[in-house]
Amino acid sequence: MKNVDHPIAGALRAPSDDFLSMLESQSDWLACSKRIRQGLPAYFINDLSALIGIRPRDLAQMLEIKTSSRRRWAKYGMLNSTESDYLYRTAVVINYALKLFEGDKSALREWLTRPALALGQKMPAELLTTFVGLRMVETLVWRLEYGVIT
Repeated sequence: MKNVDHPIAGALRAPSDDFLSMLESQSDWLACSKRIRQGLPAYFINDLSALIGIRPRDLAQMLEIKTSSRRRWAKYGMLNSTESDYLYRTAVVINYALKLFEGDKSALREWLTRPALALGQKMPAELLTTFVGLRMVETLVWRLEYGVIT
């Protein structure tokens, strides 16, 4: 079995070019949709953790991803289409929030773990576990970016 937590994963490395190009190409929804249906590579979570600057294990815990799922990803090298869809959407929302903080990973991590009045005193990280929560966080980021009173 492959090691899901690569020794240089998380804060010690940058996300792969493949990961970044996939986030940047979200305007090509057809290509993204096809790739998601085929299944994202297992290292996608490592790239997402590198984007935030935390260890993959910590990201998995924050997103409530079971260890057994991560082991299966490592064994087969891919996520299924549902997992791919969820993790891709999570990456898009987190990348959007990171841009709000002008690339400051520390500020992003602090914001993710601080209760937000606009989210009913829930931490944004708590809401990243469902598609509905992802939409709420994305809407909050948009409101903050454009100065809409929340």
